[in-house]
Amino acid sequence: MNTLMKNKPIDETNPLFNEILHSARYLVNTNGNKTDVVLSLINWNKLLTLLEELDDQKIVQDWLPQLESGPILSGALRWEDVKEEWENDTNVRAWNDHNKTI
Repeated sequence: MNTLMKNKPIDETNPLFNEILHSARYLVNTNGNKTDVVLSLINWNKLLTLLEELDDQKIVQDWLPQLESGPILSGALRWEDVKEEWENDTNVRAWNDHNKTI
């Protein structure tokens, strides 16, 4: 897990990004200059999910050295201690519901 996306362009590490990028359509002004980007709603949701995953990977990268020191030294919480709070968290439920539609 230490090698998560280090110094690699995103299009090399995640083909989904290429798919989304190549699906983009552009609006142009009367001079022919691109002014806006249009994505389908499906690709927009895929992009949001991809960005969330990249953010999660960055968090893991940042925490990995501390986590490798073990659960006690890293300050990790036991699942049994946080399970009920996690399951009752409205943000977690909304995230789960959002990902079911993608």
